[in-house]
Amino acid sequence: MTSRRVMHRKVLRDLRRRLPQAAAIALTTLLGVLLFVASYDSFRNLSVSYQQTYERLHFADLTADGGDPASIAQAVRDADGVARVSVRTQADVPMTIAGTKLVGRVSGLAPDERQRVDDIDLVSGSMPDHTQPREVVLEKHAADTFGLGAGSAVRVFDGESWHELRVTGVARSPEYLWPARDRQDVLSDPHSFAVLFVPQDNAAALTGSPGPNETLVEMSGQATTDERDQVAGLLRSAGALHVQPRADQASNAALHEDLAGFSEMSVAFPALFLTAAAIAEYVLLTRLVRAERPVIGTLLAMGARRGAIVRHYTWYGVVIAGVGSLAGVLLGALGTSAVTIAYTSALHIPDTVVDHRVLTAVVGFALGVGIGLLGALAPAITAVTTAPAEAMRGDGSRTVRAGAVARLSTRWTAVPVTVRMAVRSLVRSPRRTAATMTGTVLALVLMLASAGMITSMVHLLDVQFGEVDRTDATLQVDPGATDVGERLRATPGVAAVEPGMLAPAVVAAGDKSYDTVLAGMEPDTTMHGFRTPGGAYRDLPSEGILAGDALVGELGIEAGDTVTVTPASGSPTQVRVAGFVHEPLGTYLYATDETAGSIAPLHAVSYALRFSDTVSEDRMRATISSIPGVLSYTDTRALLRQADQYLALFWVFVGVMLGLGAVLAFTVIYVTMTVNFAERSTELATLRAAGVPIRRLTTALAAENLAATVLALPVGLAAGAVAAWAFLRSFSNDMFSLDLSLGWVPLTLAAVSVVAAAALSQLPAARLLRRIDIARIVRERAQ
Repeated sequence: MTSRRVMHRKVLRDLRRRLPQAAAIALTTLLGVLLFVASYDSFRNLSVSYQQTYERLHFADLTADGGDPASIAQAVRDADGVARVSVRTQADVPMTIAGTKLVGRVSGLAPDERQRVDDIDLVSGSMPDHTQPREVVLEKHAADTFGLGAGSAVRVFDGESWHELRVTGVARSPEYLWPARDRQDVLSDPHSFAVLFVPQDNAAALTGSPGPNETLVEMSGQATTDERDQVAGLLRSAGALHVQPRADQASNAALHEDLAGFSEMSVAFPALFLTAAAIAEYVLLTRLVRAERPVIGTLLAMGARRGAIVRHYTWYGVVIAGVGSLAGVLLGALGTSAVTIAYTSALHIPDTVVDHRVLTAVVGFALGVGIGLLGALAPAITAVTTAPAEAMRGDGSRTVRAGAVARLSTRWTAVPVTVRMAVRSLVRSPRRTAATMTGTVLALVLMLASAGMITSMVHLLDVQFGEVDRTDATLQVDPGATDVGERLRATPGVAAVEPGMLAPAVVAAGDKSYDTVLAGMEPDTTMHGFRTPGGAYRDLPSEGILAGDALVGELGIEAGDTVTVTPASGSPTQVRVAGFVHEPLGTYLYATDETAGSIAPLHAVSYALRFSDTVSEDRMRATISSIPGVLSYTDTRALLRQADQYLALFWVFVGVMLGLGAVLAFTVIYVTMTVNFAERSTELATLRAAGVPIRRLTTALAAENLAATVLALPVGLAAGAVAAWAFLRSFSNDMFSLDLSLGWVPLTLAAVSVVAAAALSQLPAARLLRRIDIARIVRERAQ
């Protein structure tokens, strides 16, 4: 027991002597554990927060469109796993809110609260009285956008006349935690969409619908996957045209897209830091073991157990990593609370669950300590593999022979001495060089994975709103208004006008279907670019449709196949897929206005507008919205602002990762450099005694480490690009298509940042050289 305490005191004493290196490793471990605990627990908290809201408000697991909702509901009401079933009327209709024209949504609320699916959470005011047909509840995002509350007035057009309605309250809905109209309109102008909740008895009259058009099913928490699939099959068999599972609902899918990225980054980024900590620990312990070989040899010769010596040196790694891990767990708990609250507050999630999971803390601590143990294990095992007599000689190894590069460098008489010293040092200790290069690669992976997501998102928005969507605004107009086009062209500031059409539709192939929007445009349209999967642009086909390339996976179709397109108000039509488009946002169907009109005779009439450069967005919205016949106005620039809001926390997270990448590079290279200096203290003291200037020695050390860093740049840049591509693929689906865009600027900045971090880590070299005790080292060498 006494000897164990002595060895533990020795560990603490040695670590105090190497405090800067130990602190750097502990900091890297801390960051890795902190990121893991904070991001993973935040991911779990957000998932639970969403789920708690969904359960409390009975969010539908399955939503069926079409058919006879009453008979469809009856067909599944008693099926295994079904908890609640309700029917409702839901339709998109023209509205006027606070003077703004838009196409909003009226959604019916089932009269029986005990069976209501997709309930609402009243934030202020009161629920509407079903005996009062002019009372509604306004969804909270719209209420915030327009500054409305209880007592405010809105107007709704039922297809024949306008109705003045009174807002009795403001509510949140599980369907609109993120205000998305559908999967094709996840990012939209906040002023172009609003949801009104009304009693089901009044919904049909306000929308001009003959009756309910949707069936909502909530499954029990114990329902199995087979039971869910069976109920979905029953819905289709009973006449449902399209069945949407909860996972595909627009708001839920958008929010869980964020969670999916959070989940992956909560593992990948901490892994980079912990790997770097293991490498730095390996380098530090390797140096310590080499310095103490004579002592190790003596202990072995006196009968010390090899296992005890291995445990002693692994204890160094455990102590350093343990301190960093403990601090990481504690700070991670604070980070979990901050991230969870910030995220749910930014997105106005009704329920915020902040839970600090003991298992996450235990796993994070174990990962940190385990990485420290692994980093120390190889040097510790090396300590006992050398024969005692050989270890007691002091070097513990055979005489090092000069390598081919070292012998060749003697002929480089024209090359400065410092350069030749750096080259010889690089090849003389390949493990140390590999450690420096690996640290550089890890730093570049972290930085480019983060920078790649930023540049790719910027590229996505540039492509979507510069090359694909070339409009400044889009309108929906009353089909009976025949002079809207002429009025638009005569409006000051309007540079171009094109008519078009829009129709919600379901496209199906075999037993698979997809809910989308059919857009009809002029054959030679200049308002939209049709970008092919290869990156080129093409024209609209004279016959058939163009489809978003996500439908290849969603429906299993190819160019030339025939699909069934069923508009929301119309009958099914067989149409050929003439080709595919690859667009950053959404998965639409495109056709000429003639082809689209034949598929969907009943459709919304639209106009695409482009403005002159000097116009005011607010003035154009007010002027154009006042034109008789205009039903809604969507500002394309507002979509960009909405995208920034959606990605706000993403930008913060990625920005932090960029900064931490530089910290990671500095830590690994600093530890390697100081260990390099300690290993070569005898050599450097001898050179100083021989009169070699400190500046020259400092230059040689810096050249060695910077050379190793520069040699690792090609591998690191390539690995970083691959990591960025992999992260982006985790975000891509039918709503978002993210392609890697890494130009020379981020690659150059990443390389410069890592080299700068490496250069910064060389600053202590001159100070260490001046502090060398030349007399002591020369005396020890002479003994």
